[in-house]
Amino acid sequence: MDFKKISVNGLSSFLIVINRCAGLIFNPYKTMRRISEEKDVYQPALIIGIIFIYFKFIYYLRDKIYPATIVYILFIFNFVLTVYFFYFLSRLFNKNIKEVKLSSFVYTFIYSLLPTLIWFLSTSILYIFLPPPRTFSLMGKGFSIFFIAYSLSLLIWKFILVYLALRFSSKQNFFRIIYMMIFFLVWFIPYSILLYQLRLFRIPFI
Repeated sequence: MDFKKISVNGLSSFLIVINRCAGLIFNPYKTMRRISEEKDVYQPALIIGIIFIYFKFIYYLRDKIYPATIVYILFIFNFVLTVYFFYFLSRLFNKNIKEVKLSSFVYTFIYSLLPTLIWFLSTSILYIFLPPPRTFSLMGKGFSIFFIAYSLSLLIWKFILVYLALRFSSKQNFFRIIYMMIFFLVWFIPYSILLYQLRLFRIPFI
């Protein structure tokens, strides 16, 4: 494949990613259903590349013990672990195993990282313009309330996207999806605490 064709495919995939991201904001149900049927390998590559740039950016912004590349590799490991966890669990629950496709989990979970990326990027930008410690003045308290509300809205959006990702990739009903999410949190929360103790992630990028 020549450079021109790669460039054209990359640009078209970039525009699709922008469109998909906008769709996940305004019409997440239909958009995630389309994403679950996606086969364009450029789209996950672009998103993973953007996340790599973020990790490089944050490394130079704050003092870090570990190099950005190592933390990024750990993120990839966490992502793959998450995808395979839900993939194999879905295969156990689904009578027709052929309906459960690994690629569907990869695409949907890649796009479900959008709220995570927005939150981490926005907090990093705030760190530049409003570095801690922050005051207890009226404006300081107002900002804290706004930031908590902003973070909660992104967290709710994150849960919605993860639920839809599981809904369309696992082909399971509401109760089994909730069960899978609880089962995931049972081991993921202690794992996150371990990462925090090792000072790799204060909050896992997932």
